[in-house]
Amino acid sequence: MAEKKALIALSGGVDSAVAALLMQEQGYELTGVTMRLWPRSRCCDEKDIEDAAEICARLGIPYTVLDYREAFRRQVVDVFVAEYQAGRTPNPCARCNQFLKFDALLAEGEKLGATMLATGHYARLAETSSGTALLRGRDDAKDQSYFLFAIAAGILPRLRFPVGGMNKDEVRAVARKHGLPVAAKQDSQDICFVPDGDYRRFLEDYAGLDMAQEGEMVDSSGQVLGQHPGTLNFTVGQRKGLGGGSDQPRYVLALDSTRNRVIVGREDELYRNVVSLAECNWLADLSPNETHAVTAKLRYRSRAESATLHLLSDARAELRFPEPQRAVTPGQAAVCYLGERLLGGGWIQGTE
Repeated sequence: MAEKKALIALSGGVDSAVAALLMQEQGYELTGVTMRLWPRSRCCDEKDIEDAAEICARLGIPYTVLDYREAFRRQVVDVFVAEYQAGRTPNPCARCNQFLKFDALLAEGEKLGATMLATGHYARLAETSSGTALLRGRDDAKDQSYFLFAIAAGILPRLRFPVGGMNKDEVRAVARKHGLPVAAKQDSQDICFVPDGDYRRFLEDYAGLDMAQEGEMVDSSGQVLGQHPGTLNFTVGQRKGLGGGSDQPRYVLALDSTRNRVIVGREDELYRNVVSLAECNWLADLSPNETHAVTAKLRYRSRAESATLHLLSDARAELRFPEPQRAVTPGQAAVCYLGERLLGGGWIQGTE
């Protein structure tokens, strides 16, 4: 039956391995697949591909590796570089989900007659009177719904997140019980295509960017305080590397890449109540020109805070927080929830 055929995305880690096992136990006919995305990566590298292949061999399911390096470079890595050049701090994982992984893998599945796609994400799905809803993962520490805000609402019925109702310890326990070789494998961290975690070196080596383009360091009134070594070395909220000469700590308030300026100020100047969003994507039926009481996360690891969501158009919105938020960073994702349900979100453009 076509509805029992599914593609399982395998990263070589324990989460996707257990997802494959659970899908098989539910009676799905599976094909395992790994996307080769970057020559030197923290995930889906040659060792990960070997681990994924071994998982498929143990489960007795076919396995294939897809070469998406060019698409990944164009849609994720080059955008990452352009965002830094524009004075923003990008979030490549959400961009990858938005522009590459889910749509591409669903299309590959269709070629094989598979109507479903399963992944090891910590998120959940629920059927409601208005359609399929995307929910937080049960394990708050591992919940990955934040990174899924930009996928198309129309594909939700075709997705499965088998480990979304589990916590990490439970996932590892299932892997140990079934003798999966990746039961104790450590999670990959940080940006997958920056193997050593040094984004500055990556921008120099991959994109040939000159990190040392000196410019003015100014306060919020425009008064010149000194020089900085290059805007690419800074992000909003940063304290290190700003030099001395002040009677209180300075923090980066904003980056003006056009004028090659770093704007700095006191910590209390970091807080903002209003956040503007663009390129919004909504997974629930939200009409323009309406307001909604939501909770919103401005970074993956930040706490969801109460806010009012103002929909300005299909693609633009504004979040108003009763409590000012610290170091709101253009380029990051602002993701909105109603209880456990992910409503969607957008990319942070600016603040008031």
